[in-house]
Amino acid sequence: MMLIKIIKLFITVILVSSFVVWLSNNPGTVEIIWQNYLIETDLFGLTMVILFLIFSVLLFNLLFSSIKNIPKDFKYKKNIKNLSLTNLCLDNIAEALLIGDYENIEKNSRKLKKFLNNDFFSVFMLFNSSLIKNDLEKSRKYLKIMESIPRAKYISKRAKIILLIKENKKIEVKEELLKTCKEYPDDHWFHDKLSRIYALEENWKLAHDSIDNLKSLPFELRNNLADLKILTGESPIDAFKLSDNSIQVVKETIKFYINQNDLKRAINVVEKTWMNLLCLEIIEVFMKFKCNDEKNKLKRYKLVSKVLKKNIDEKSNETKLALAFASYEASIWGESQNFLEKIQEEEWDERVIDLYKKISDKTSKAKQSISKFKVLPKPKWRCVTCEHQEEKWQLFCTNCSSIGSLIWSKSKIKKEKNSDFFKDFLQNPLGHFPKMKREN
Repeated sequence: MMLIKIIKLFITVILVSSFVVWLSNNPGTVEIIWQNYLIETDLFGLTMVILFLIFSVLLFNLLFSSIKNIPKDFKYKKNIKNLSLTNLCLDNIAEALLIGDYENIEKNSRKLKKFLNNDFFSVFMLFNSSLIKNDLEKSRKYLKIMESIPRAKYISKRAKIILLIKENKKIEVKEELLKTCKEYPDDHWFHDKLSRIYALEENWKLAHDSIDNLKSLPFELRNNLADLKILTGESPIDAFKLSDNSIQVVKETIKFYINQNDLKRAINVVEKTWMNLLCLEIIEVFMKFKCNDEKNKLKRYKLVSKVLKKNIDEKSNETKLALAFASYEASIWGESQNFLEKIQEEEWDERVIDLYKKISDKTSKAKQSISKFKVLPKPKWRCVTCEHQEEKWQLFCTNCSSIGSLIWSKSKIKKEKNSDFFKDFLQNPLGHFPKMKREN
């Protein structure tokens, strides 16, 4: 390639040199008559004049273009500078979100508006920073600006709902949600919030209907809808198809199959869900629901024993306790005692003690002294949002009003700490970012 370029350059130099030499040897004569003036020159001189004119035109054009482009160049350089400053602002906002520095969020959001002339993102961030500071007056001001931006129509409606809840205007919230749910019939966010409001009012039917027709439900909504189907008296089979992570759904499904005299399907439900839920209430339902004769109890115990013994060596003591309870119900006292005694003494809780006392009343073989035990408290239902504990399951936490947040403390279900609808989430709408949650 280099050799070809050299050859081309050499040929070009030869041709140009040849032309110049020929022109100098054959200058010729050129006469130009213009307004009674006679201009005489040779061909070389004419060529130089033409070249000078062409050069002058090109130089003038370049100079004119440079002057003409001064505003564009200035704007371009300004945009490059603004882009660099914008990147810095976005980095600062990201850091501020992580540490909950709302003052930095507000300051850098204003800079973004200045550098990019952007209203949508900047006003949205200013709205959120005002909410974090509990400056509701500023939040209303930024909400009005958002509502005036056509592209921000959807986000402004969500922001309005959040602000109304922040102001504790529950009636207005419901009215607004009813309107937006009609406007956005397939939107999960609006329908979920309306369902939660109905649930807090214990209006299970409306809470259920608010999300029942939505498509592609996320995990949490599926669980909530399954629980609502149970609370509204709908088919537990439909609820179980939605979610098998709910202990209430599992219990009602077992009852349904027992009513159908189908113990095989009932025990299949136990087998499918036990190692995830690990809740004694499930075994209590299977062993006791509509079971009055000893023969039926023994039959059910054999089914339970076959399923649970496969997992008896798991770290959790719930399987051992469940087997002890099932054998006690089947009047097999010795086996019940043996299962209990497989639990380490320092891990005995009130349930183990109560069952051991019942066995002691039935047989003299249970002579182990239990007065020396440091008994652990009975496990409870725990709210993943506020850590409050409840004796019995219900759809919402009585402490923080969080919906669907109660889990059995012994289960293996892992729920992330969700922002609560009426408390944590609305005090800090950006709280899903790390380190943003405030300590109570």
